[in-house]
Amino acid sequence: MDNYIIKVLMDGDKEPSEILNFGSSPEEVIDNLIQIEGVKYLYHIKRVSDGEMWDFNEELEPLRKIRKIILQEGDGELILKLLLREEEENEKDPSEKLH
Repeated sequence: MDNYIIKVLMDGDKEPSEILNFGSSPEEVIDNLIQIEGVKYLYHIKRVSDGEMWDFNEELEPLRKIRKIILQEGDGELILKLLLREEEENEKDPSEKLH
């Protein structure tokens, strides 16, 4: 588990803030931020241990909507459906792909 310093814009604030979060990966930290309704905008994430930084400059509301859809489908079922469709297309007869 790593420490991350995240530059965000909180609801109602005019200036960015830095918050500390913990996670196994930057993706986990983003998921944590999505669950904090007061965080409106993500500027960047910096891993404290090595200083590696990821720039985003994105609003979090679209990601919250996607997360809600996934949860409504039941524990990642939506992701599984997308992967299955992709595999079904790859399993088609190669001669069908030529036409």
